Amino acid sequence: IAYALGSWKCGTQLPWKSWGEDYYMTHCLDFLGVGRIADFGVVGDNVCTGANCADTYKGSFHPFKNIAAWTQCWTQATVAKN
Repeated sequence: IAYALGSWKCGTQLPWKSWGEDYYMTHCLDFLGVGRIADFGVVGDNVCTGANCADTYKGSFHPFKNIAAWTQCWTQATVAKN
């Protein structure tokens, strides 16, 4: 709800135009005063904790910035669930 109601503030008051989506969301939610929960069990983050795309206990995987890398991870994740 905080983002839905306050995203316009981020768009008008933060210098976001050169930021990636992850950097933008982190800074926008901080700017809006949304607290953080350090739950590294939900996200497979290839920068911090590693991203095993076949891990069926993860809800998302990050970062996969090009089509080939994203598709490879998506394929591993969807094959693993079956």
